[in-house]
Amino acid sequence: MSDDSGPDGTTPSSPEAIEAAILARRAHLAGTLDELVERVKPANLAHDAKDEAVSRARDAVSDEDGNLLYERIVAIGAAAVALVVAVVVLRRRSRR
Repeated sequence: MSDDSGPDGTTPSSPEAIEAAILARRAHLAGTLDELVERVKPANLAHDAKDEAVSRARDAVSDEDGNLLYERIVAIGAAAVALVVAVVVLRRRSRR
């Protein structure tokens, strides 16, 4: 057993070893905190959300080989057109 560890072999016993362990843990925690701060920055969150939305959109209109599924694209386009028509009709009715 070295004189840097305590009776159980895991806890440093000398003041220098304790100080070194504290400094190492402090450095580790500082790194972890910096990583967390970077993850929650609004710009990074927005970028991650955008990447996920793009990925989901690609997955919705392509197969596992990356080939476009035209029937899905047409269905999505038709739904978008129907939504626009519904909004226009509702707006015109509410103006009367």
